[in-house]
Amino acid sequence: MNIDYLNEAWKILIVDDVQVHRFLMKSGLGRINPLMEITEAKSCAEATTLLEQGKYDAVVSDWNMPGGDGSQLLAWMRQRPHFRRVPFVMISGNRDSEDIIDAFMKLRVDAYVVKPFTPQDFYTKIKLAIENRRS
Repeated sequence: MNIDYLNEAWKILIVDDVQVHRFLMKSGLGRINPLMEITEAKSCAEATTLLEQGKYDAVVSDWNMPGGDGSQLLAWMRQRPHFRRVPFVMISGNRDSEDIIDAFMKLRVDAYVVKPFTPQDFYTKIKLAIENRRS
């Protein structure tokens, strides 16, 4: 994959309740594109606070988290006009095709990533989600 770092110096918010998962996502993306600015949140509540304080090119969220899951975060974002066009990438260990179809059809996610994943596949999904929202 050829990367034009100047055009892909995105600001990404990663939301996951498991610290090691956030670390793996952040380090994997950082190795592929060192100009990405990655912010971490460990809960939906923390994510909403960060979203209200800054601008992000995409949000990556785990689906299942205690105290509020990825679908609730996505619903919160889509209810606010200034977050409606921000790409949302859902991450989950759910491999069931019905869950994946629901994520796209009902929740209207921009991309769905199944755990475990490679950093390259993860980066590609984020890149396509951002490009699709911008076009």
